[in-house]
Amino acid sequence: MARILLTEPDRAIREFIGGILTEFGHDVVACENIVEAEVWLATSPIDVLVTDLVLRGEQGVMLSRSCSALGIPTVTLTGRDFLPDQMCRPPPLLEKPFRFSDLQRVLNAIDTAQSAAAVYRPAISAA
Repeated sequence: MARILLTEPDRAIREFIGGILTEFGHDVVACENIVEAEVWLATSPIDVLVTDLVLRGEQGVMLSRSCSALGIPTVTLTGRDFLPDQMCRPPPLLEKPFRFSDLQRVLNAIDTAQSAAAVYRPAISAA
């Protein structure tokens, strides 16, 4: 399965989500904050980022954007109420509390999309 970078400031939530993702068969690297996450991103390959939206202000959004720019798919989690026009982050977004089957469904969709992209390589004609 995927190597997941999980960034969640709440230790109990981080350990619980990390444990469930591990049970699903994923290799999970759990971080408390953006500083730890950036170290992992700089030193290890990551397939997917699962991050809390806030992470002390807008840091979750910044981390998500950084990973997206690197081509790393992201799943954003939030426990906050928000209005659609306030969303700074594209889907997938799961609101806490969420069902773990929903999280796994999102991760499966990302895996399927990545596999399809790896298989489909358009032919480039030599002119």
